[in-house]
Amino acid sequence: MRYYNFGDEQAAISPDEFFMNEALKEARQALAEDEIPIGAVVVCKGQIIGRGHNLTERLNDVSAHAEMQALTAATNYMGGKYLPECTLYVTLEPCVMCAGASYWFQVGRIVFGAYDTKRG
Repeated sequence: MRYYNFGDEQAAISPDEFFMNEALKEARQALAEDEIPIGAVVVCKGQIIGRGHNLTERLNDVSAHAEMQALTAATNYMGGKYLPECTLYVTLEPCVMCAGASYWFQVGRIVFGAYDTKRG
C-alpha cells in the first residue's frame, strides 16, 4: 500500500520551481496593480535578496521592468553592484535592456518561465 504525504508537497519541487513560484507571486502583484504581469526575484545562496514586478505604469517609466526592480533591490541588500553568485528568476524572457542590465550586474545565472517572441 502506498501513502501520499500532502505535507511534503513543497519538498517535492526543485529550488528553481520554488523560486519561479516566488517570481509568479510578484507577477500576480503586478496584475493586481494594473501593471504588465511580469515578476522577478534574485536569489543568492538559497535566499531571496531582491524582488520586483513591473512598475512602468505607476512610475510612468518604460525602464521600470520587474528585472530592474529586483536587481536594484538585490544590490542594495548586498551593498555592492555585482551579483556573480546570484540567480535571476523572471516569469518572462528578459528584454534586451534587462538582459544587458543582467550582464552589467554580472548575474551568474538567469532562469525564465516563458519565451518572449516579441521582445526577448
